[in-house]
Amino acid sequence: MPMVPQAAFAMLACARLGAIHSVVFGGFAAKELASRVDDCTPKLIITCSVGLEPNKVINYTPIVDEALKISTMKDAAFIPRLIFQRKEKPEYFANSLSKYYVDYEKLRDSKKWTETPCVSLPANHELYILYTSGTTGTPKGIVRG
Repeated sequence: MPMVPQAAFAMLACARLGAIHSVVFGGFAAKELASRVDDCTPKLIITCSVGLEPNKVINYTPIVDEALKISTMKDAAFIPRLIFQRKEKPEYFANSLSKYYVDYEKLRDSKKWTETPCVSLPANHELYILYTSGTTGTPKGIVRG
């Protein structure tokens, strides 16, 4: 996810549910994302249709799809993906996505969800995984409470 409010919403939602999250830099190529998927074996990927840089637009969905395709994680291609469509670049809306994508705004506006109470956890429960850059080999995941 790029720096959009939905990224913070997603991190806070994970904390509320007791789920461990990992934020991945949006400029990574599929291979780098796949190595992190292999390491942390996610149950859900939350992404945007695009990332916006001053002189460039990064189309995220092909990167996510390719990373899951080359991942060595069993059944990685079937991981559900929650996608936030960036209105700033509607031409990049991922309209023809696989059945594994769920549109963030459609889900938010639907009545197919219910409020979930906070999960009570010990203070040292795992909150997130932060990966090293991987410049000296395989990225290492650091788990923080």
